[in-house]
Amino acid sequence: MAAEPLANILVVDDSEAICRALRDLLTMSGYAVRTAPSGERALQILETASMDLVITDLKMSGISGIQLLKKIKEKTPALPVVILTGFGDLDSVVEAMRSGVADYLKKPFSVNEVIQVTERELKRSKQLQAAAAVPTAWAAPATTAPQPKRIFIFSAREADGIDKVLSALRAETTAESVLLIEETGHVISAKGISNERDMPSLAALVVASRSTTAQMASLLGEGESFALNYLEGQRVSVYSAAISQRLLLVVVVPKSVRQGAVWVYAKKAAAEIEKIVASAIQQPPAEERPPEKRPVEERPPEKQPPDVRPVEGRAPEKPAEHEESVQQLDSLFSAETIAAGAQLAQEVQTLTFEEAMARGLLGNMQM
Repeated sequence: MAAEPLANILVVDDSEAICRALRDLLTMSGYAVRTAPSGERALQILETASMDLVITDLKMSGISGIQLLKKIKEKTPALPVVILTGFGDLDSVVEAMRSGVADYLKKPFSVNEVIQVTERELKRSKQLQAAAAVPTAWAAPATTAPQPKRIFIFSAREADGIDKVLSALRAETTAESVLLIEETGHVISAKGISNERDMPSLAALVVASRSTTAQMASLLGEGESFALNYLEGQRVSVYSAAISQRLLLVVVVPKSVRQGAVWVYAKKAAAEIEKIVASAIQQPPAEERPPEKRPVEERPPEKQPPDVRPVEGRAPEKPAEHEESVQQLDSLFSAETIAAGAQLAQEVQTLTFEEAMARGLLGNMQM
C-alpha cells in the first residue's frame, strides 16, 4: 500500500525541463506533483483538483505568473504560491511579493533551496489555517524541543501582513534569508533559504549579539542600544534592526549587495512591521505578570464551645457532662466539710502518735 503523500503540489512552467526537474525532486521528497505547461492549463487543473502549494514561473507566454497569482488569490486566497524567477526580474518579483506571493526561487535553483522553501511554506499555510479558526492564537509550530515564551500573539491577518513585508524585503535586497525574531529568541517568521532546524540557534545568536551591543552602548554613554547592527563575512553580511524594543529584523544578504540599499529597504520594512505590531496582542514580561491565583483550600469548620451566655431571667445552664464533677467539688468545699476538717486538725495536734495510730488517722503506716 502506497504511503500517503505529504502534500499536493502544482508546478507551472512553459519549460518542460524545469517541470520535469521539479516534479522528480519533489516526488522523491514524498509529495504528489502535477505539472502544467501554461497558466491557462494550471487554472483548469485548479478547477477540479485540490492543491496545497503552487510553484509557478514568473514569465510565461499567455498568462504570466503574476496574472496566475492574482486569479488564484481571487478564488483561494489561502493557497500559497511560490514563483520562479531569473536574476533580472527584481521589479516583477517585488510586485509579486506585494500581491501575496509566499516566496520565490531563483533560477538556477538548488535542491536544498527548493525543499526548504516548500517545507516552510506548507507548514506556514497549515498554521494560518489553524489560526483562522482562532484569530488570536497564531502560534509557533509545535515541536518536541521546548519553545521560548511568546511576547506577541498575532492574528492570521497580521501574520500574513508580516510575511508579505518580509517577502518584499527579501526580493528588494536579494537576501538569502529574512527573519523577524522576538527578544526571547522566538522566530515569528522567516523567508528565503533557511534550514528549519537551524532557526532556533540562529535566533539565539542574534539575540545574544544584540545583548552584547547593548552593553557596549551603555559603556559609551548611549541612552539606548544601537538601533542597527552589521556583521560582514567572507560570503554574506548580516544586518539586524530593532523594532519596538522587543523585535529584531534580521537580513542575510550576499556580501556583494550594497550596504546602503539594505539599510534603506530594512528601515522601510521595519516601519511597516511596527504598524502591524501596534495592533497585536502583547504579553507582559514574566516579571510583570500578576501571580496566579491559587484556590484556597477549604478547611473543616472549627468546633465552637457551647453557648453558655446567661439568658435573661434564669441562671446559665451547665453542660450535662460537667454536672457530676461540679457536684463533687461542691461537696468537698461545703461549709460543713470545712468545719469538720478544722476540728479534726485541732484533735490531731493534741493526740500522741500511738493514739493517732489507734484511731486509724495515719493509715497503715509501718515503722
